[in-house]
Amino acid sequence: MIRWVFLDVGNILLDEDPIAYHCTRLHWEAVQRVRSGPTFLEFIAAREERSLQGSRWPLYDVVSALIDEAACAEAWNLAEREIRAQFRELSPIIPGARELVDRLARRFHLGLIANQGPECRKLIDDLGLLSQFKVVILSEEVGIFKPDPALYLRAITDAGVDANECVMIGDRLDNDIEPAATLGMATVWVRWPARKRKDWRPDNPDALAFRDSLERTTAQSVGHYRGPLPGLIADQLWDIDPVEVANLSRL
Repeated sequence: MIRWVFLDVGNILLDEDPIAYHCTRLHWEAVQRVRSGPTFLEFIAAREERSLQGSRWPLYDVVSALIDEAACAEAWNLAEREIRAQFRELSPIIPGARELVDRLARRFHLGLIANQGPECRKLIDDLGLLSQFKVVILSEEVGIFKPDPALYLRAITDAGVDANECVMIGDRLDNDIEPAATLGMATVWVRWPARKRKDWRPDNPDALAFRDSLERTTAQSVGHYRGPLPGLIADQLWDIDPVEVANLSRL
């Protein structure tokens, strides 16, 4: 019987696309400071191609081929500082996230398992959602990062249940679905084939092109994924039915 449901944060509760765009833009600008070209559209096309080839870190792969390691590190440090400082502004709550949490909380105990830092905990608390989660495992707080199954095992242990009594809801096959399923958890993949349904609708042409690239990348990720398949697939949050989640224990 399913007793616990664990949720990712990025692209499940908070829209991570604005952060991804900002980070990508900062890395492209770092390249421009060192050498001329590529254009931003060429840059994200190269990132998309690396993703299509199965890279786990396509942005780093592209940047490191264009600038040296010191410049890469400087770009990453700048991006980290800016994203932490602007985390609230760059991480809007996804429409339907509150309703999903409320629906699930009526039937299950809830937890969070996410590659996030303390600024994420504060934002979720300020949004009035943190109290809904009995177990909160954030990677920076425990020193374990996805896709390490140990992060999931930590959450299961804190919940005091067996893996087969738990469900993981996430947006990435490699980071969320595979490690959870490896431990025996049931899984729900939210794939967001139309990213605008998360309600980030920038008027900047470069940002729109980046969002479109993310959609293609998500679709392409299925082709090179070789891990356990999710028990349920949802196109967006409001497709997740608690009854279907409960029935995953019978599969």
